[in-house]
Amino acid sequence: MQGMFRVRSESASPQNLLLRALPRRDFERLRPFLETVPLVPRRIIQHAKFPVEHLYFIEEGLVSVLATADERDAVEVWLIGREGVVGGPAVLGVNSSPLRHIVRVGGSALRIGVDDLNSLTTEMPLLRTVLLSYVHVALMQSTQSTACSLRHPFPQRLARWLLTAQDRSDSDELPMTQALLARTLGVRRATVSETIKGFERRGVLARLRGLITIRDRARLEKISCRCYRIIRREQERPLRWQTDRVPLFALQAACCLV
Repeated sequence: MQGMFRVRSESASPQNLLLRALPRRDFERLRPFLETVPLVPRRIIQHAKFPVEHLYFIEEGLVSVLATADERDAVEVWLIGREGVVGGPAVLGVNSSPLRHIVRVGGSALRIGVDDLNSLTTEMPLLRTVLLSYVHVALMQSTQSTACSLRHPFPQRLARWLLTAQDRSDSDELPMTQALLARTLGVRRATVSETIKGFERRGVLARLRGLITIRDRARLEKISCRCYRIIRREQERPLRWQTDRVPLFALQAACCLV
C-alpha cells in the first residue's frame, strides 16, 4: 500500500542507479508502485529475522547492513547507497534475513511492496536481472570486506570505508561520529580516534562536531588497500547479467548473506 510520501514529479528521473539502469518504458511501468519515503538516521528499516515486506531503492543517504557478532555487538558487513537496494532476500525468494539494516546517513528511498515487485518481475525480466546483478555485487562486497578485516591494518580499512561511503553518498561530508564508526567497524573508539587524528595531520580529512569531511581523496586512495579498488571495479561493471548466467552456488551463498 502506498503511503503519504510519493514520487512528486512524473518526469523526474530516479537517482538510484539500479532504477536508472532500466529502460525508460520499464521504469514508467514501475513508477506507480513506488513511493518516496524518508530515511531517518538511526532508524532500522529492516529488522533481523522479520519478514521482508518492502524493497527500498536508495535515492539519497546510506544504510548499514549489520551482522550480529554476539548478544551485544553487531558489525557492518556492507554499505548501501544509491547504487543499491534494501530487501535483497525478496529478490531471491527468501522471506527473512539474519541481518539488520539501519540508516547511517539520512536521505530518502523509493519503496515498493514485495508482492508488487514479484508481479512486476514476472512482466519485466530485465528488472529481475538488474536486481540479481546487485545481489552479486553485495555478495562480493561483503566477502571482500571480510577478507580486508582479517588481513589489513585498520588505517587501510578505515580509508576503504570512507571512500566507499563517499562513493555511495556522492558527498565529501559524512555525518559520522567516532563512536559510531567504532561500532560500525567493530573496533575500539580509541583506535578510530588515533587513526583519524593521523589522517587530519596529513590533510586527508577534517572533523567537526560529528561531521567528517574528506579533503584529499587521492591521498586517501593511496592509504586504502586494494580491496577498495576491487569493490569499486565490480560495482562499476555494466548491469548486463542474464538471470540464467548467475551461478547457483552464488545464489545459495547470497541467500545466507542478504
